Amino acid sequence: MTALSQVNSKLQAVVVGAGFGGLAVALRLLARGYAVDVLEKHEDLGGRARTFELDGHRFDAGPTVITAPFLFAELFERFGEKLEDHVTLLPVAPFYRMEFVDGSHFDYGDTTDAIVAEIERLSPGEGTCYQEFLTAAEAMYERGFVELATRPFTRVSDMLEVLPDLVRLRADRSIYQFVSQFFRDERLRKAFSVPSLLVGGNPFRTSSLYALIHALERKGGVWYVQGGTGALIDALAKLFERHGGRLFTGQSVERLEMTGLKVSAALTEQGERFGADLLVSNADPLYVYDNWIARTTVQRLADSHRGRLKQSMGLFVLYFTTHRTYPDIEHHTIVFGDTFREILTQIFDQHEVPGDLSLYLHRPGATDPSMAPDTGDAFYVLAPVPNLQGDQDWEKLAPVLEQRIIEILATRLMPDLRQQVRATRSISPVYFRNELNSPYGSGFSIAPTLTQSAGLRFHNQSPRYPNLFFVGAGVHPGAGVPGVVCSAGVVERLVDRAFPLQPMTEVQPDDIAMSGAK
Repeated sequence: MTALSQVNSKLQAVVVGAGFGGLAVALRLLARGYAVDVLEKHEDLGGRARTFELDGHRFDAGPTVITAPFLFAELFERFGEKLEDHVTLLPVAPFYRMEFVDGSHFDYGDTTDAIVAEIERLSPGEGTCYQEFLTAAEAMYERGFVELATRPFTRVSDMLEVLPDLVRLRADRSIYQFVSQFFRDERLRKAFSVPSLLVGGNPFRTSSLYALIHALERKGGVWYVQGGTGALIDALAKLFERHGGRLFTGQSVERLEMTGLKVSAALTEQGERFGADLLVSNADPLYVYDNWIARTTVQRLADSHRGRLKQSMGLFVLYFTTHRTYPDIEHHTIVFGDTFREILTQIFDQHEVPGDLSLYLHRPGATDPSMAPDTGDAFYVLAPVPNLQGDQDWEKLAPVLEQRIIEILATRLMPDLRQQVRATRSISPVYFRNELNSPYGSGFSIAPTLTQSAGLRFHNQSPRYPNLFFVGAGVHPGAGVPGVVCSAGVVERLVDRAFPLQPMTEVQPDDIAMSGAK
């Protein structure tokens, strides 16, 4: 096969971190003709999308669904391949079930008719409001995702250019305020604003621009990767290696070697040196600046504002298997607590663990039976909690929360759960700090408020070190799998600016295979 590419004389790119963002940018740069090395600190790949074994069964540690499969299809197409030849995407239906404390529920489906019918069943007379809500969400999607998600924001003028549209769309309002324009029933307000929590945002603070999530799900669908999200990570890694990229696991970056203001190499704790003409980090920018780059006292003082950025919440995640199956539990169930605003205030502002938890329950076997034990079931349940800016002792608190979560699920959905639990494992914000280099143990890096969006997030290209770039949740366009993958497109455009490419040429297979050679 002959691949068409623009070639940049085999300049060496080093990508640190093999999460979705790191693998996506590595593939984009490889397709551009760069020699690309990916360094991953763990022996396995995926970052937040890692997998692990529990009770002889494979679990996804992080993301549970794919909502924009075209973003991954594009990566395969860059090499003349097709996504569907390597992974199978299974539709999730309904997208989500919302369980309310009064015993009612709301099924968020994949068609307008289904959603309107559910709204009418829950709150008669409000179904007619849905189309107006959807139209407004689609306007957010067209501007916030289609037009801006892969646009670089590196200068003040970049923000000024889009400011009129943000004003027109009233992006200054919270997503809860936005939803409340259309629906009176508090249950519907919760149902249509809670998706902001899936990207680390408090619905009462997150910009209404994030209503685009609803439109994105309606347009692209909600899908589960057969075999788990880790199967998609594996497919991307194999695509990368198949076309000449080099993956190094068990290589934890200790510091960046600098020549003046440019990165010249990544030095690992294992004693290896990886030379770089440019370096892309999938690690949190705050961690990189504070731990990998030597800075003077004056530079640290100038950068001190970064530590004051508002962080997203932490996550406590319980994984467990059961002796029997639970066929009445949907693939995704959101279990709302007694309160909503009060829970979020405790988590985001007071950094306290609320007594009243809301939960996100994931049962992959509902869509892919291979993800559950033969005679039982497998679950992943996520509870928003404070990040490490609170003073919780997570070693002591973890077993308490595990039991509290089991109690809530048994009371609300699964009466015999206490007797049916077979094996458990949990992770807390400490895991995000220690294993994923998230400085405050936050689940989604900095929070997606309006004043921390686009050019007001960490920049995808360092303003101080011109050949240092960033992908991931902390940079534009933000957290969530689509946002993280789109950040790779932003970096590709910025790299093209920084390293002007030679004219289009044909790259033969042997050339591609050699692109990983030292």
